[in-house]
Amino acid sequence: MFNIRQVLKSTYSFILPEDAPFTGIPGWDGAKVQVLAAPVMGCDFVEYLITVNEEGKVVVPVQDHPEYVFYVLEGKGVLKKDGEEYPLEVGSYGYLPPKTAWKIKGTTEEDMKFLMVKKRYEPIGPELPAFIIGIDRETPETSRQPGRAIKNFVPFGEDKLYDLSWFILYFESGTGMDHVENHLHEHGLYMLSGESLYLLDDTWYQTVPGDFIWMAPYVPQSCKWYGEERGAYLLYSNRNRDPEV
Repeated sequence: MFNIRQVLKSTYSFILPEDAPFTGIPGWDGAKVQVLAAPVMGCDFVEYLITVNEEGKVVVPVQDHPEYVFYVLEGKGVLKKDGEEYPLEVGSYGYLPPKTAWKIKGTTEEDMKFLMVKKRYEPIGPELPAFIIGIDRETPETSRQPGRAIKNFVPFGEDKLYDLSWFILYFESGTGMDHVENHLHEHGLYMLSGESLYLLDDTWYQTVPGDFIWMAPYVPQSCKWYGEERGAYLLYSNRNRDPEV
């Protein structure tokens, strides 16, 4: 008897990456790619879970519209851009603007696993956002409500050129959201640690590390964290733009 935890609704999904099939992407030779979210399911972005070693690579040519963010979950690799090399390790992250060619590859026999989001950039003028590269252990953690904290990887609050956010939210065990959220922004959410009960629309789901959730705009959501481990998830969201009509 199957224990089915995966759910696909018109306004949200609950995906288990270990059950997601691998797909091939032209130019990404040797990369094992799982697509966790894509517009065919109703969202406006693509989220990938990618595994590469020294034989694998992700090559992105110059494109007018797509922008990318990534975060390394396991292993080591390198980002190559504009003749520069940026070493990658667990906790490395980056933002890559449109009109930029770059490549990510593994550097050892061991696998490097990373999350990556692709979104169509929404310009507000001729200037593009700046390239970002960093690592989470050197990124300050900011306290929010009691028992909650955030590490923000894209300065969307200070620079309106950025039309997305990419950050980790932390929850101490026994805490959570004290209300049900309902807002304009859609989310791609990857569980990094801890266990929770997560409300999507009118149903509570149990989550563990590695689970992925997509939420469309205005889906009621909340969460409660339990167990001994501090909870954390990596969250993508669209930001800073007037909705189209």
